[in-house]
Amino acid sequence: MKTTKRFEYKYVITYADYFMIKDALSMLLEHDVHGEKDDYPVHSVYLDDILFTGAADKAFGNEVHQKYRIRFYHHEDKKKLELKHKIGNVSTKYSTPINDELYHALIEQNLDVIERYVDDELIRRYMLDMLKNNLEPKVMIKYNREAYKDSIDNLRVTFDHSLLGSMFDEFDFEPDNRLLQNNKLILEVKYEHYLPKNIKQIIKKINPNLIAFSKYFLGYNSLGI
Repeated sequence: MKTTKRFEYKYVITYADYFMIKDALSMLLEHDVHGEKDDYPVHSVYLDDILFTGAADKAFGNEVHQKYRIRFYHHEDKKKLELKHKIGNVSTKYSTPINDELYHALIEQNLDVIERYVDDELIRRYMLDMLKNNLEPKVMIKYNREAYKDSIDNLRVTFDHSLLGSMFDEFDFEPDNRLLQNNKLILEVKYEHYLPKNIKQIIKKINPNLIAFSKYFLGYNSLGI
């Protein structure tokens, strides 16, 4: 299990804002490229209880909240189970790779299979939460991420384009419901220790509005669940 702890801030910005700061950021940070394109696909399946607690907690002002998701990028056979636990703007992410057998077991709540993987701390924690709260796959989110980072990976700045969402479908990973207006995207700023002054000044140029909700909440809210 891998653990990453960072400060994390999200903003909804316009494409005019994006073009105003993109070049300046790309001159100071490394472009985190995966594949041949400037951006890369991100697919997430969110697992939640019957009340959609993971979607609603942050938006409703709860200071401490968490959510589980299964995530993959270019390759569907390279999935990870992740738990994001947040206190205010401090986010701790726990992550572990899962194979196809375990993926289907998590989706189907197959305890006989899941129990074979409980040596992994995150799998064990998920199993207990699943039994306690009846966690099931609820919503799928897909977007294209354009990422920049510093040389020591203290800082990551990402632009998330073309957000799509839908109810979970085990046989179709292509959600088709647009979650933002065509002229908007999400800017995320994540750092472990500090935000450099020059990066802070670039972002202040567009005076972005901090948002309290997650992409999962956007999907949950737009689908009228």
